[in-house]
Amino acid sequence: MKNLNTLRRVLSMGAKNLFRNSWLTIAAIAVMIVSLVIIQLAVVLNVTASNAINQIAKNLKAAVYLKDDVSDSDRQKLFSALKANNNVDSIEYISPEKAQKDLAGSFKNNEEILQAYALVGGGVLPASYKVSVKDLSRISEVQTVAEANEFRDIVSNVSLGQTDAKKTIDRAAGAQKSITVGSIVAAGTLAIISIMIIFNTIRMAIFTRQEEIRIMKLIGATPNYIRGPFLVESALYGIIAGILANSIVYAMVVSIGAKVAEQAEFAATYQLFTKTSIMIAMLLGSILIGVMIGVFSSLLAMERHLKLKHW
Repeated sequence: MKNLNTLRRVLSMGAKNLFRNSWLTIAAIAVMIVSLVIIQLAVVLNVTASNAINQIAKNLKAAVYLKDDVSDSDRQKLFSALKANNNVDSIEYISPEKAQKDLAGSFKNNEEILQAYALVGGGVLPASYKVSVKDLSRISEVQTVAEANEFRDIVSNVSLGQTDAKKTIDRAAGAQKSITVGSIVAAGTLAIISIMIIFNTIRMAIFTRQEEIRIMKLIGATPNYIRGPFLVESALYGIIAGILANSIVYAMVVSIGAKVAEQAEFAATYQLFTKTSIMIAMLLGSILIGVMIGVFSSLLAMERHLKLKHW
């Protein structure tokens, strides 16, 4: 019971101290909010970029075109060789008939291409394998397998996808790296500023309450009892900042995400961050980081200005 009463007093004193230096409190919380918002946005943007890259990569398939009159057994050997590569995700066989149907569907509004195809005849499109890979950077392995000596009599040529799609993926990957580096630098800088502001807030609180601390020493208060309210005060900075930062980020996720959720590149990200478990995890993570920044700042200030070491 005594310990519970002590804890209650420490928590009460820490909460009251939060409002003693209101302007410094607001400044500390504001800077911490910006820092936490940047950290959370960095997570959201990195996941978005990663999902977008994966979605684009799924549509970038290698095509292995077969020569005419390839036997089923030879075609099966090529299929098995491609499937044996651990980077291959899926293989789809496209017959000449299906290739013709796909072409007609793709260019149904382009009369010139359809007329040109009609002139040359319906049997010009070869059979092929469409190969999806897990790691786009290793897509050339498909070409290596298909152009091996044992398949030179059945493989006509190999296409490794559209150049434009590859450029898009490269740009997205570059943007993802820039987001990561930029967010780390910005969040780190603001975290340091937050630490400095909270450090000065606690330092001023210690100087302001010197007489109060001296009286507490005289009546037998322990060092931990004196430190407690300062730690509670700085932890409350982190809790408030974490909740507000998380609210800002999720307001952005819901408002912007709802507009692009129909697009395949962003659908997975929106579904992920609107899951209850992820929302709770993001909130708790934001609060935890905020509390860590606050408590660390408070410990630094007390180590330097609250002379309790030799007590």
